[in-house]
Amino acid sequence: MNKSFLDWNYSKEQFVENSTQKTEELLDFANMVFSMEYSNTDFATLLPKAYSKERCQIPTHHIIREENKVRALIDSYPLTMRITDKNEYAIKACFLGTVCVHPNSRGKGYMIELMKQVEEDAVRQGCALMILDGDRHRYQHYGFEHAGIRYRFHIEPNNIRHCCAQIYKEPTTIEQSYHFEEIRSESSRIAYFYELYRRGIVTTRSEEDFWLSLQSYGAIAYAVLKGEQTIGYVVLSEGQGSISEFELEDVQILPAVIRDLMSEFNIDQLEMSAGMDEIDKIEWLEKMCDYWNISISHMIKILDYDKVLTFLLKWKQKYSTLVAGTYVIGICNEQTAVTESYQLSIIETNICVTRTAQKADVVLESMELVKLLTTNFYFVEQLKGEQSKLKNAPAGWFPLPFYLPEADTF
Repeated sequence: MNKSFLDWNYSKEQFVENSTQKTEELLDFANMVFSMEYSNTDFATLLPKAYSKERCQIPTHHIIREENKVRALIDSYPLTMRITDKNEYAIKACFLGTVCVHPNSRGKGYMIELMKQVEEDAVRQGCALMILDGDRHRYQHYGFEHAGIRYRFHIEPNNIRHCCAQIYKEPTTIEQSYHFEEIRSESSRIAYFYELYRRGIVTTRSEEDFWLSLQSYGAIAYAVLKGEQTIGYVVLSEGQGSISEFELEDVQILPAVIRDLMSEFNIDQLEMSAGMDEIDKIEWLEKMCDYWNISISHMIKILDYDKVLTFLLKWKQKYSTLVAGTYVIGICNEQTAVTESYQLSIIETNICVTRTAQKADVVLESMELVKLLTTNFYFVEQLKGEQSKLKNAPAGWFPLPFYLPEADTF
């Protein structure tokens, strides 16, 4: 990086709860830069889980200053991803956000320096992967690639009315069965909602994080009520055009709940998403929708292949039967051109990923691995037949899942 224009320095800071002045300095800088592209950005309101006064010590701030003025910033938000069962398996990750450079300081290589420092810090902290959202081609430059499969469903009132008539054998016009009550921070129901959330295969939030996370990006959480009984929650986006998260005691009532939600809030179009592991949800969402599509989830960079590949295989094993077998993947680092091989083994229900000197069944560059093994491009590659790089891949192992709801993003 060229230091000749102005003197600059890098710092890593993690503010304590009473660091009001420093927090405001960074938020003012980030709000200013983002408001130039997205009007009236206010990160304290958008992400209270990280930037509210009681939470400002959670992110790590990676900063470049010129003459003691902030000129570039990346914040790192810690996550622990857990497969929630009696044999819990967890990996540490970090979600990168609030990535910005002052307009007058662009082109100086500050983002290259910050990304290098963030990755080195993530490795020191024991993170197995980094996650972010944003411009794909911008972040490919730093080794990130899109991962995961997300199903997105489009629902309109006529779809849902006819769906309910078919499923429940009732007329298309009936009285509302379910009602919705906005959840407040003091609500005694929050602990119950957290237990519903923990039924998912993979969770990232602690009970302390749960409530503030649901408020991310202006979303509003509602209790789902049948009479006086609470039977779940839904989280509506700020414009009420999408449900970013929902959990119900019984997913079979989902069509009736969505019908009544759209009626109560006068919603004429609704989008809902699910990860590929949410099989029960997908089945009912498909019945309700006018159309659906498949998209990608987030961008990731794997730092520890043993841990991440083990985690993703265990994740898939929770909703799909994986045949026993062994597969050796060579992973070529695009920057160093060094290839390291990993043996993936499944014996009965035991999953093991280890470094190996064996000849690889396939050699992939690191970003290519993410794209081919976790997205629908796996199926595109398989269509190549004998020319496919993955022609010898064990049946059913791939694509591996990766999807986090909006409340987990940063």
